[in-house]
Amino acid sequence: MQEKRFFDVDVKKLLDFWSLPHFLFGTLLALVSIAFHLSVSIMFLITVFLALVWEGIEMKWRLSEAPGNGFVDILLALGGFGVTFFFINRVGVNPDRYDSLLIFTGIFFLCLNFFAWRARFEHDQEFQG
Repeated sequence: MQEKRFFDVDVKKLLDFWSLPHFLFGTLLALVSIAFHLSVSIMFLITVFLALVWEGIEMKWRLSEAPGNGFVDILLALGGFGVTFFFINRVGVNPDRYDSLLIFTGIFFLCLNFFAWRARFEHDQEFQG
């Protein structure tokens, strides 16, 4: 059976083990905006800019990714940003807890990236892109 393809893109490879760190990156920047009372629109633009820069770095360093995966990674960062604002507004998190949520998410993001990069450097096939 042939794999589903959309515009010569292997749909199964659009999401990978690196998708969660990209999503959490957007979540982290949204929490920075919330915790420090920064402009949402400016932080969103910063998120777009940093996601684009990171994908450019991945292309420059030739970190192998499936076609279309870089675009999905950018969308995941922006989705993480948007979902975080949606849930913070809907759930009604106590403003005194924003700092704790930011710290927890930051530590989780750093640990996840540490183990993902370690797996990549140890040539774990799941983390090779």
